[in-house]
Amino acid sequence: MARIWLDFCEPKSVTMLRPLYQELIKDHEVFITARDFDSTLFLLKKGGIPYTEAGSYGGGTLIGKLRSFTDRLQDLINIVDKENPDFLFCITSPEAIRVAFGLQLPNIMFNDEPRSYGCSALTLPYVNRVIVPKPIPIEWYLDYGIKREKIIQFNGIDEVAWLNRNVFRPNRKVIDNLKLKEGKYIVCRTEPTKAGYLINKMKPYQTLLTEILPKIISQTKDEFIFVIIPRNEEQYAYLIQKFADFIKKGIIQVHRGLENLATIMYYSKMVLTGGGTMVRESSLLGVPSIEFFPLQTYPQEKFLIDNGFPLKHTKTAEETIKVFNSFLSHQRIDTFDQIDAMENPIEIGLEEFKKMMQ
Repeated sequence: MARIWLDFCEPKSVTMLRPLYQELIKDHEVFITARDFDSTLFLLKKGGIPYTEAGSYGGGTLIGKLRSFTDRLQDLINIVDKENPDFLFCITSPEAIRVAFGLQLPNIMFNDEPRSYGCSALTLPYVNRVIVPKPIPIEWYLDYGIKREKIIQFNGIDEVAWLNRNVFRPNRKVIDNLKLKEGKYIVCRTEPTKAGYLINKMKPYQTLLTEILPKIISQTKDEFIFVIIPRNEEQYAYLIQKFADFIKKGIIQVHRGLENLATIMYYSKMVLTGGGTMVRESSLLGVPSIEFFPLQTYPQEKFLIDNGFPLKHTKTAEETIKVFNSFLSHQRIDTFDQIDAMENPIEIGLEEFKKMMQ
């Protein structure tokens, strides 16, 4: 029996590493540290998963990110000194990997965002193993100085970990509780305006949704409810104010966080998101999905598009509305056979963990 440390620093960590956590607790002692960022703590509490809070998000400035890094690093040092783990799993956590490196603690990291320069530069050279999607060119990782033998590629994308048949079971009661009807609502997500690669491109509160949704609502004659999940408090406050009339009429809902989001997207008519994990989740599930994002489309999205999943990438409000209209006649397609044909990064991580602990 080993004592294993899982570090959750973003909502995706909760979603992706929950199956890993549930498998590990069968035979090992496991403890979780979690950063106060976006809906990470909300999802852990809703899921009844025990954790120790460690650090918070640095916000939209470089000095803020630096300060939060040092504060969280100290928090984790104190926790790990007390807990004395034998192994670490995480998703691109600069602070956790720094602690593991300093204490010579064996570790496995999952990473599908090498374009996130700061996080990648502070982790990839120091990990023992990193598990990455094969669609991403391996050179993108090697450029950070990591040795080739530390990289484990898998045939698929991260989202397979929690959307395969063994894990994902959609439940209509989830949308009933939100007073939503199948195919009669659109799920929307704002852009990650505080991410390092967007700091100088967008204001923290900004989102293209403020240009997109009024025009779509006018065209569709209140046919759909629009469920918006912002990424930060500035966006949340701005959207509440900007869409006050639509919210009052019940046309728009703004949620700070939502549990069972994959199920909510599964039963939706369409998903509009400013990049990231959600668009890969929804399109992988066969839901018509639009990624409106000011940068180039990413290899995982291209992988999905090339394999026939219903995903389109746009950069402007005009493009997004045009694709939205073209998707209105589309229905969700069954993709579970395709999902199950891909490799699961969690299973690969568990196998590698067993090898490293021998």
